[in-house]
Amino acid sequence: MALEFNKVVAVIDVDDDLAGLVLDIASKMTSASGELHAIDSNPYITTFESPYAAGAIEADAQAHAMDEERRLEAMNELADTRAIKATVAILDGNPSQDAASYAKKIGADLIVIGSHQKKWWQRLLEGSESADMIREAPCAVFVVTTAYKKKLG
Repeated sequence: MALEFNKVVAVIDVDDDLAGLVLDIASKMTSASGELHAIDSNPYITTFESPYAAGAIEADAQAHAMDEERRLEAMNELADTRAIKATVAILDGNPSQDAASYAKKIGADLIVIGSHQKKWWQRLLEGSESADMIREAPCAVFVVTTAYKKKLG
């Protein structure tokens, strides 16, 4: 008997090499009558210009909108090739907090996320979205690791 869930959220970074595998696993863990949601976060990042510089705020907003459009296009392409029934969404802000809020809002049973298994100093400097997700999640979390991807070949 395989594990199957009714509402699954695949937390994906379209720029990550684990994106396809995360979506594949999430799709397999979604029951035939279930819902699969594929989400990506588009954090709002400002430039190093002074926010008071003429046009800086507008330039940041325009760059953010363009990145959101690029991410949505990449997510739709990924969903079309790997998970036909997935609902695709791009969220603004902090990936783990936004994904946890999204999962809570839809009543998700499972969140699937990728992890690069960073060394302690990398986690210290860069943080770990998967560790944050485990703390924030309102439901079970399945972590897909780079070690598993290597094992698959």
